[in-house]
Amino acid sequence: MKRGDLVSNLNRFGYTLVSPETHRNNENEVFELLDDLVDSEDPRLVEGFPVVLANCAHRGLSLDFRDLLSRHKVGSRKQQDLELLLLVSSDLLTQQGLDKPGNLESLSKTLKTKYGDLLSNNVVTLSSKVSLSTERLRNTLKRYTTDLVTSRTTRKREKDRQRLSFQLNYYLSTLFAPKQKELVLKKYNGEPLNKTEQEYFSRKVKKKLEAMTNKEVMRVATALARK
Repeated sequence: MKRGDLVSNLNRFGYTLVSPETHRNNENEVFELLDDLVDSEDPRLVEGFPVVLANCAHRGLSLDFRDLLSRHKVGSRKQQDLELLLLVSSDLLTQQGLDKPGNLESLSKTLKTKYGDLLSNNVVTLSSKVSLSTERLRNTLKRYTTDLVTSRTTRKREKDRQRLSFQLNYYLSTLFAPKQKELVLKKYNGEPLNKTEQEYFSRKVKKKLEAMTNKEVMRVATALARK
């Protein structure tokens, strides 16, 4: 593949050097791109290998990296270089707290027994004589995936919020009648209560809440819930 085409394909997988992403990708395209990166003699392009994998995971692409490796002769230069890049990329994704695509996690465990901890070295040298600085790989991944980290954090925060909201509603429903639960949530969220609601809250609901916060009641509830 010509350098221009390689740069264009890298753009589509988050390593944007020229133009914005405008294409939808599939497994074969990813594998072709990774194969071409291994053949490249330009270290700056090869540094995009982990970035491609991070973006594939972010998009939910299903990738079977064992299939990618099986396309090359066992022990061949290309297979070994792919293994090195897959392993160092997996470790970098772990360091950055990024998701991994396909079976990369299980594969990396196998590769680590073969190649060891690549990030403990300053350089990863491919058989093509391309030397990759592990520090540059780390910085490049961080620079090009900042938005992915933010997006993942936002998704996790939203999932946690939904889970807590579900639990809160579930437990309130076991303790309060529907109308009482509604008043509890309105009061908790700072919504105003009319005169009738406020009187009912003070006369009925608040007494239940006070009972729930009593240390003795909490001690008994905790003990009985464990039996």
